[in-house]
Amino acid sequence: MTSPHQKHAPFLAAAAATLVAACGSTVPATVETVNGRALEIATAGSGGAATVVFEAGLGDDWTSWDDVASQVAEHTRVFAYSRPGYGASGPATTSRNPRQIVEELRALLAYKGYAPPYVLVGHSFGGTYMELFAKAHPDEVVGAVLVDPRHRDFLAACEAASLDSCGLTEAQLATQATSTIAEYRAFPQGADEIRAAGAFGAYPVRVLTATVHPVSPARELLWRSMLGDLAAEASDGVQLIVAGADHYIQLDRPDVVVASILDVLPSE
Repeated sequence: MTSPHQKHAPFLAAAAATLVAACGSTVPATVETVNGRALEIATAGSGGAATVVFEAGLGDDWTSWDDVASQVAEHTRVFAYSRPGYGASGPATTSRNPRQIVEELRALLAYKGYAPPYVLVGHSFGGTYMELFAKAHPDEVVGAVLVDPRHRDFLAACEAASLDSCGLTEAQLATQATSTIAEYRAFPQGADEIRAAGAFGAYPVRVLTATVHPVSPARELLWRSMLGDLAAEASDGVQLIVAGADHYIQLDRPDVVVASILDVLPSE
């Protein structure tokens, strides 16, 4: 297992990752061979009306969720994993477009016997993957918590407004790991995939939004506004502004993330 956590924010044009002080994992993780490839899987908890499923951001393994997942596991089952190419998982051997990632996650959940319903929790790019999951399979979902997710149309809107730090330059992208590069290049497909999937279902959606990014005020305002629009797409959607938190709200304010998950978790 890799030591947590690298604060990757490549879409903020921070090409170099900052290593956060290492700490021991509290949710047990194993490496299992699934359909011929190694995957790092972390599970904990039991019972509950739904399984809480965590998806990490671009360039991150599952351990950025450790603190939050360990607390949520006191109430229900939790499931986290490292996507191929991250942590102790093996390299990616399939397309890294968002729909492929979502369907591989669903297959992994089925393989491990974690049947719906799910509360989906995703950070950054992982938030967008979970948005697609929720919209493509609404019958499997009872809630979603999107933690400073990257809006599917943010890059286009940011570049159209001639703002700073819209995305990685080619030089910056070249410094990233293979899986990170593949996901970043395939990410624009997610906008079409999400539009094709349709709307959120009749479940609560919480969009947690950080206020401290290394960008201009205008860029910060656009990010916040677009996440507000995302929350408004759900019939029970709420944007929660987490004042003073940086992009990794789950590390800065795990209490807010845990409370948001428990808020949408259905009672037994």
